[in-house]
Amino acid sequence: MGATSAREVRVIYSIGSKFAGGGIGTTAYHAVRGLYRRGMLQRLLCGAFRPTEIPRENIRAVGLPDRALRKLASLDSTGWLWHLQAVLYDFWASRHLEPADVFHVWGNYGLRSIQRARGMGMVTVVERANSHSVYQARLLQEEYARWGLFFHFVQAAIDRSLVEMATADYVLIPSEFVRQSFIEQGFPEKKLVQIPFGVETHRFRPSERRSSHPFRVLFVGQVGIRKGVPYLLEAWRRLGWQDAELWLVGRVLPECRPLLQRYRGLPGLHLMGYQSDPVEAYQQADIFVFPSIEEGSALVTYEALACGLPVVTTPNAGSVVRNGVEGFIVAIRDVEALAERMERLRTDERLRQEMGKAARARAEEFPWERYGDRLADTVMRIRDG
Repeated sequence: MGATSAREVRVIYSIGSKFAGGGIGTTAYHAVRGLYRRGMLQRLLCGAFRPTEIPRENIRAVGLPDRALRKLASLDSTGWLWHLQAVLYDFWASRHLEPADVFHVWGNYGLRSIQRARGMGMVTVVERANSHSVYQARLLQEEYARWGLFFHFVQAAIDRSLVEMATADYVLIPSEFVRQSFIEQGFPEKKLVQIPFGVETHRFRPSERRSSHPFRVLFVGQVGIRKGVPYLLEAWRRLGWQDAELWLVGRVLPECRPLLQRYRGLPGLHLMGYQSDPVEAYQQADIFVFPSIEEGSALVTYEALACGLPVVTTPNAGSVVRNGVEGFIVAIRDVEALAERMERLRTDERLRQEMGKAARARAEEFPWERYGDRLADTVMRIRDG
């Protein structure tokens, strides 16, 4: 039998969040866009959506009830309302399944749906944007405890994710770090499909005009424990620079406020707050530092590369940065290594320029269009067995 053509593969894509609404909604948009371009999208199921080129007739959304519950969940620090929202969305989505070839659903939003889809004869794919759920919980518990804090997680949500991944035919992951976390937990490697994320290379790009400013280090993300901010602040303190700047762009989480008070007097430290469009911040920086403890494949690292910034990050960020080429990879919690790499990039302008050029070239390997094509090709391959 010959290979199946793209238009003969029908995909139902499900995400219990706001489609094209930022975060995982952005990743989902580029995935669905790729499927739609190839004529493979039968139906998009979602909590809510921002209008895009995806036709309204291809979309079914929960709408107002889901938006209201997600708003309440954002105010709940225990995580239980997020778990409830996921369960209710999954119940709704399972009732809106229709005959298709492949069912693709984001993790924690699809246990009932996956079971029903398999019963309807579909190949099932669950997408996991972070490390293995058990590995993730253990790592973050350990990290929060180092700072005298408690990491809240819902065991029922972890249990649910484990059954989802065990039931699905395949698990889609974004990075080698995530792959290794699954292997460490004994998950069957043959079920893992790895596709890195992407970046809008036309939007995130180096500035055409470089303004004069002090040497500037940039961090973009939630200012909290999980992103490794305490280690960045301590590395900055040890460097003792009086004529450089550290920009922290992102919302400061309550957990990090007491810690920030200890470092608030550091020369050059600037809390920039959340920015919906951080392009200008990238373009005004000299290097990007992201010492994260746990990610799937942090989109900010792709954005920094696209803007031509050398990147100092950790293996756990799941980035596509290659050590010594577009920047440096340092072990999590290694304050000394962070400081040393920042010092080296500041003092060696030629190295900084070479890595910046390599960074932009690396980002050009990962446009979102290629991500969508890779997903579509993968769907065809798994459908053909």
